Amino acid sequence: MGAPVILCGKTELIGRGVIAGLKPEFDVIHFIMTPEAGIVQIPAILKGEQAPPSHSELGSKDYSELPVAIILGGGYDDADIEVMIKASAGIKPMPWLRPDLTKPAPPLGPEYGKALVARIKELLAELQKEGKMDEEKVQWY
Repeated sequence: MGAPVILCGKTELIGRGVIAGLKPEFDVIHFIMTPEAGIVQIPAILKGEQAPPSHSELGSKDYSELPVAIILGGGYDDADIEVMIKASAGIKPMPWLRPDLTKPAPPLGPEYGKALVARIKELLAELQKEGKMDEEKVQWY
């Protein structure tokens, strides 16, 4: 099983592809679909709750290890991300990966997810190599 991560996305269709693409290096343990869900569910997971609330069936639901990163999809704006980070601040510092929407990407659909997965894996490898996996800050992919 890969390193545990939380994935925040607006649609399960794209989420499914991203989850599959992140394996085997990363295990998406929980999929969050709205900022409102994120402000409740992310702190619960970071505090080690074994049965946090969920609005999605996606994710392995294996909460035996705390996540190493939170990955955000392109559907979340600055305000959405700010409220989720604020709700989780100081519980367990980790990177919040956010897509750089100025970088070219395919239109929404399966190819979009594949393109983002490649960028996510590249950034996580870089952060691990540089020892930055315990920094609570937004990192752009």
